[in-house]
Order: sequence, then C-alpha cells, then structure tokens
Amino acid sequence: MLEILLLLDEHYPRSLADQLMDRGVNTQAVVARPDLRGTADATVLSAARQEGRMVVTADVTTFPAAMTRMPDRTGVVFCDSGRFPRTISALPRLADALFCFASDPPPSAALPGFVWWFQRPPDR
Repeated sequence: MLEILLLLDEHYPRSLADQLMDRGVNTQAVVARPDLRGTADATVLSAARQEGRMVVTADVTTFPAAMTRMPDRTGVVFCDSGRFPRTISALPRLADALFCFASDPPPSAALPGFVWWFQRPPDR
C-alpha cells in the first residue's frame, strides 16, 4: 500500500499536523518549519518533492502557477476554504478527511503530478 506523507501549506496550523500524526499519518506543517515558513510556493513544492510528501493547500490562486513550473513534483491536494474553513471548529473535519485520504489513497496518488480536489465529507 502507498504511504502518504503530507506537508500542510502555510495557512494550516501545526495543530492540524499534530492531529494527523496522532492518528498515524506522517504530516508536517510549513508553519512549524523555519526552512519553509514564508517561502514561495515553488520552494514548498521542491521540499515536498525531495521528501516524498504531498502538499495540502487551499491556495487555488497562486499555487497552480508553481505547479506548472514543476511537472515532476509530488502530489498536491487542494482543500477549498469554502468547503473546509480554516477555523478551529472546522479543522477536525479536515483532519478526518485527510486521514481517510491517507488511509485509502487512490491508485493515481503514486503518479508524478497527482492532483486531488478535496470535497467536504458528509456531516455525521
């Protein structure tokens, strides 16, 4: 089975990475890494590629441009802020969705240039 390693883009808190790590998903947050905090999207993508991580981002405006310049990158998971607000109360839903994704990734997740558009899971 494919092991999914995640790198949360800068708009996600370290606490989300911690929640996922507690559930067994190898996750790092850009905000917790001095080498990546405040850097360009291309730098985040490059680090993810070097580490074999997928980037989780809500940045649908500038991130795609960086992706175009790096076709051999690892995967990117887009999480629309409207579907997954970055509020304290909504982060557990995103953690659940990312856990499910990492636990049962689609086969195409292993391919270079993989892109996934995350949709909100049904309310429980």
